[in-house]
Amino acid sequence: MIKPINLADNNLKFGAKKQEPQEIDDESRILPNTLKTRVLQKFDKTASAFTEYPKKGLIGDVNSDFYEFLAMGIVPYLIGSGMFMGLFNLLKDLKPNSQLIAGINGKKMALGVVLYGIFKTLANDLVTRPVYWGTGVDIELPYRNVYHPLPTEPGANANIYPQRQHRKVYDSREFFRKDLLQNDPNYGVGYYAKIGKKIGLGDNLNDPVTETTPIIQSIISTTKTAKSLSSYAWAGVGVGLAVQNSWQSFFDAIKNRKRHVPQAGEGIMKKMGARMSNAGKNFVDISKTFGSSFIKACKTLWTGEAGTEGFMKHAGKAWLLFTGALTVGSIANVIYKARHMGKLANKDIMDKNKESTVI
Repeated sequence: MIKPINLADNNLKFGAKKQEPQEIDDESRILPNTLKTRVLQKFDKTASAFTEYPKKGLIGDVNSDFYEFLAMGIVPYLIGSGMFMGLFNLLKDLKPNSQLIAGINGKKMALGVVLYGIFKTLANDLVTRPVYWGTGVDIELPYRNVYHPLPTEPGANANIYPQRQHRKVYDSREFFRKDLLQNDPNYGVGYYAKIGKKIGLGDNLNDPVTETTPIIQSIISTTKTAKSLSSYAWAGVGVGLAVQNSWQSFFDAIKNRKRHVPQAGEGIMKKMGARMSNAGKNFVDISKTFGSSFIKACKTLWTGEAGTEGFMKHAGKAWLLFTGALTVGSIANVIYKARHMGKLANKDIMDKNKESTVI
């Protein structure tokens, strides 16, 4: 006789093996656009571009994507900058007869690379901040993108953990992250209503998201173009500052910085204390010298080096004026176009006192 099996009377359970809970925040979300956020994102993205992303690409990882390919663009930029900075400094060893000139030029070239990168980065805010104040659209608004990669192993070994990418809400013109904006309690539909009011669409919009979307897309395009043009122009200002002769005192301050000379029988704590003291003094002295050299370089770029005439005397001033005009004009173009589109789309633009025919 076959006895029936009563599963209720036994400790038999079917289902997947229970896994330990993973404390992973697996939701994409908008981040505050602060200096801290941008620095942390940039650091993490750069570190991954040197370590994780090349490895995935070289082994043909199925989860290697275009985002990672673009992120690795920073690698040749930094390596090339380092090679460029060292190139002219090596000339003093290759050409002993021109050590002084090669040394000065090499330091200026190195400083030029640094100021190029700093000015190009800082110039972005000169465009994006005024555009945000004028239209309500912050195209630099960051978010953490969380996605689930494809499994790389079959069966039970296919542990898929959420991966993170550092992106911006307005990275894509056509497909910017409306979902994140609408679902975020700090934004929501009211965010679009505020944009609509700023750009001239008026109040009490029937569908703020739909009505503002084409204008937001236009703002994305024009702002990115303005940002690109302005940033390279300001990068040129950084290079122009670096070639001025007023930096010699800064280079001398680095060369003549205080160094600790160990004494016979000196303990390790005393050595460490003396070195830390010198490091603090050197930092203060070099910072002050950098500041004064920078101010002098700005003045010289505007007035021209002593003894120069004609075009070279006014070249720096001309470039500064051009850069300033380009930045202001680009910002004005973005805001004017956005508000012009908003005014044309405003339902109240129709004169209600005139007769009209409803079709």
